[in-house]
Parts: sequence; structure tokens; C-alpha cells
Amino acid sequence: MNRQALPRRILLLGPPGSGKGTIGVRLAAELGVPHVSSGQALRATVAAGDPYGIGDRIAAGHFAPDELVAEVVGARLGDGFILDGYPRTVAQAEQLEAILAPARRGIQVVLELRVSDEVVRARLARRATLEGRADDTPDTVSTRLAIWHEELEPLRKYYTDWLRVVDASGPVDEVVVAALTVLAGQYT
Repeated sequence: MNRQALPRRILLLGPPGSGKGTIGVRLAAELGVPHVSSGQALRATVAAGDPYGIGDRIAAGHFAPDELVAEVVGARLGDGFILDGYPRTVAQAEQLEAILAPARRGIQVVLELRVSDEVVRARLARRATLEGRADDTPDTVSTRLAIWHEELEPLRKYYTDWLRVVDASGPVDEVVVAALTVLAGQYT
């Protein structure tokens, strides 16, 4: 597979626990582009003193304001990237287009990492134990899943022409191979 022929501006969609971070890091390494995670960027902002006052909101499982996420994420995007966790709404997708349009570096493909809610809950329970993340409690996970399901269908429709689905319920290596296969099938 010719990795240079694959797209270099990829958006990962998926619920919390779908593997966006793990798969995003692996795809970024395979393609030689940075992995940009909205969640990591926002958690870093909170850890740096929470200048926007969003720490409690994130810890409760709610999303940061669109304008803030656009600012934090937009500052990290270059000519190539694997973007995970943003956009989560059509309004954010439109903001992302506005950020990318001046440099003519729009999204080339959207990969939806599809997993069941049961898999998400099990993965996030493990992550809560291993990493101690405040946003992985059972109540918070339920809130985040409810929000995800509410916002998913409009995003699917918005990205219809770019959307490709990858079953992300299996082991990481299998999901990475499946994602690369989908990318190769679309762009070689």
C-alpha cells in the first residue's frame, strides 16, 4: 500500500471510547501527520490553569463551547492531520470548514469508528481504572453517549460524501488495518 497516496487530512468520528485517540495516534504515525485531539487539547488547557473556566463542565461530561474548541483545535491544524473529537456538531463542522478554507486544506475523508454502547462502557470503565479520568464515571459516560447519539445523525448527513465506516470493536491492530484499507480503497 502506497502510504503517500493516502489522504492526509482525516477526521475521526466516534463516541467516547471508540478508540479515536488510540487509532488516531496510530494512523498519524502511519501517514506521517500529526494527531490532533480536541479532548487532549482541552484537558491541557484545563491543566494549564483553566483560563476559560471549562474544567467543571468537562468533568461533568459536557462539551466546551464551540468557539473555544474551534480556537484551541484550529491553532493545531496544518497541511495534514488526523483530527479526533472535533467537530461534534454541524455548527462545529461549519466552523472547521471556515478554519480550513483559507488554506484550501479541507477534510479529505471522515472515518466513523463504529462501536456499540456496551463496548464503549466497558472500555471507559477500564480507562477510568487505569487513567483515573474524571470524565469516565458511569454517569458521565451515559451523559456523553446520549449527547453523541443525538448529534451523530446530523454529522453523518453533513459528511455524507466523505463518510466511511470502520468497525472499531476489535483489537487496535485490526482496526488500524481496516482503517488503512478503507483509506486505500478510496484514494489509490
